[in-house]
Amino acid sequence: MKLRSLLGVAVFSVSGSYIKAQAEEATGGFIEDSSATIIARNMYFNRNSLSHYPDSIGWGQGFLMDYKSGFTQGVVGFGVDASVDTAYKLDGGRGTVGTGMFPAEGDGERSESSTLNTSVKMKWSNTVIQYGDLRPYNPVLATPDSRLMPVTARGIQLLSTDIDKVSIDAGHFSSTKGSASTNHDGDFYAGYAGVQGGDVDYAGLTYQPVEEGTVGFYVSRTEDLWRQYYMNANYTFALPSEQTLNFDFNLYRSLDEGQARAGDIDVTAWSLATAYATGPHTVTLSYQKIHGDTPFDYLRAADGTYMDSIYLANSSQYGDFNGPGEQSVGLGYQYDFGSTGFTRTTLGVRYVYGFDMDNKQVDPDGLYAYFASSDKQIERDVDIKTLVESGPLKNLSVRVRYADFQFTGDSVKQLRIITQYPFDLF
Repeated sequence: MKLRSLLGVAVFSVSGSYIKAQAEEATGGFIEDSSATIIARNMYFNRNSLSHYPDSIGWGQGFLMDYKSGFTQGVVGFGVDASVDTAYKLDGGRGTVGTGMFPAEGDGERSESSTLNTSVKMKWSNTVIQYGDLRPYNPVLATPDSRLMPVTARGIQLLSTDIDKVSIDAGHFSSTKGSASTNHDGDFYAGYAGVQGGDVDYAGLTYQPVEEGTVGFYVSRTEDLWRQYYMNANYTFALPSEQTLNFDFNLYRSLDEGQARAGDIDVTAWSLATAYATGPHTVTLSYQKIHGDTPFDYLRAADGTYMDSIYLANSSQYGDFNGPGEQSVGLGYQYDFGSTGFTRTTLGVRYVYGFDMDNKQVDPDGLYAYFASSDKQIERDVDIKTLVESGPLKNLSVRVRYADFQFTGDSVKQLRIITQYPFDLF
């Protein structure tokens, strides 16, 4: 199923707010609406494996320079975007590698790396078509920005909000650049199976019938891996005394496609999360279930960077709770410090427990051997973030993320500390 066929499918997605913000750019002019920013990002990463896997420790400084033009005047406007991403290695953690921050070089990592991303764009009404090194973000192809340099994908993308209450997102991508790479010609891979996938086509659409809720669907095809179908429904009920109750349902259906390099795939994965909010407190309860003899797999870049293309409720900082037949329950709590004067500071804690994994059908020597002798997963997460709102350090953000993950025969503790400061050039 090529892109032409995908565009003929009625589809829905939960990424409408992002799509709308991108498609509704100002039309004052190519120069008048242009902008340039630099983000200085510092990151410390420490993954301590308590089993047979090596530790990964690193500290680096990144500079993300981003230029976006406006559009030329007229019925059809044209523009260009460009960015330069640079990563400097400050410390390698006594020679350890594998942090995903620096490109590999021999048995170690580069001390400095840079990459240039460029694209051209065209706008008609509220529809934008863009070609080049892009950052699509949706349930079937989501390029993450969780290291020093963001992940990009090379291809063409269409974003449109010309239909009332509807946002359309469609794309064709042939290659990708991971967070620890400077090359734009890397193939897409199956994340857990680790095999090449070929080109990626997708189409999606958001419909927001009421302010409180959205419904969505995506369809995608990775050339020699799988077809994926995604559905979402999200609704928030207003309760007395400024309380709210939100329900978020996500469902994936995956079937093997093309050369089926990841093997026979027939998997359905779904989750339901309920979040109750009152004042500064939010409590979230979630349930997730995988149906099938293989795990629910999703894409990664050639350098090993996993995409964010798993919108299931219990996918966490480290684990995804996506084993064959696996069930998982999650409990989360978030506190907003706004009432105490720290208006942009939040604290989140989370516990997820996965059980009933069906490993009997998993080949211990096959692509998914990771799950062959596993029966449960447990993860505990802590996430603290703050943003300075005034003074000489205004807009400086600091985030600390900690995960304690336990898997049958394995245990990992992961710490990330990220500081970020933006500069507006014009």
